[in-house]
Amino acid sequence: MFWWWDALYWLPRGVGWSDMNNKTTEPGYMYPHYSHLWMTVITGISLIIYRFVFENYIFIPLAYFLSRKNPPETRQGVLDREKKYTRMAECAMRSLYYTVSFCCGLYLVSNESHFYDITECWRKWPFHPIPTAIAWYYWIQGGFYISLVFGIIFLDAKRSDFWQMLIHHFITLALGWNLLDHEYDTDLGKILRYEQLDTALAICFGSVLIVWVATRLVYYPFWIIRSVWFDAPALIQDDYEWLNLAQQPQAPRFIMFLLTALLVLHIFWAYILFKIAYDTVKYGVVDDVREDFDENSAVNREKAKAEEKNKDD
Repeated sequence: MFWWWDALYWLPRGVGWSDMNNKTTEPGYMYPHYSHLWMTVITGISLIIYRFVFENYIFIPLAYFLSRKNPPETRQGVLDREKKYTRMAECAMRSLYYTVSFCCGLYLVSNESHFYDITECWRKWPFHPIPTAIAWYYWIQGGFYISLVFGIIFLDAKRSDFWQMLIHHFITLALGWNLLDHEYDTDLGKILRYEQLDTALAICFGSVLIVWVATRLVYYPFWIIRSVWFDAPALIQDDYEWLNLAQQPQAPRFIMFLLTALLVLHIFWAYILFKIAYDTVKYGVVDDVREDFDENSAVNREKAKAEEKNKDD
């Protein structure tokens, strides 16, 4: 076994991997094992195939079929339509997954004690048997983020927050969890924007802003992060301290760091969302500044700002 799998770095004092392997569970429950990482890789490959099939053989052909009565009249129009449908297919694929994933995840954790009391995440750790259904949910979620990493590097259109999104996906993979799938509404909003459904887009953006503030800027820092910083150490190990970097195990400290880094990303994206809200109120343009590669969006935003400046003059 590689040195980094040594129980010293991962488990509380006096606990070894053999204790986990020999621990019996009730029917329908299981203990995590590092060999389960292969399930995440397999599901990741499956979801890359799912994306390829859904985008190229379902959504894009459907989009062309629905628009057959209004074909573009110029070559540039044909190219613009192709680019638009490709981006919409990316958004539709993610929206479908996020909708199903959110509903399934909410149903699965609604009967778990830690859903109502966060400190249950740390009590008796690491002896937390996991329902088999939730284990599959973790594997599929991990596989999905593997497919997102693959997509953002090799498939997706270039975006202005490429590195932030890549870091987010790696952090989520390392943590093996996701609080709420916030991208659902943003991807839906992009579809509405491409179709120029301004009223629906404004409603969608308003809901994104409300949900983001409630979950990312209130619940996450003041419930989850607070519990991580102040409740977890004593429940993990009686004398455990976050700032005692020489103290073992290191895995909880690494997880705490990742959770805190995720909070920093949430604050960064909150700034972007509020910037969009400001531009919307001041210039009347509901836009997604995360996608600077979209030339039309940038042009519309600058045009609106120029018109506002002329009014002031």
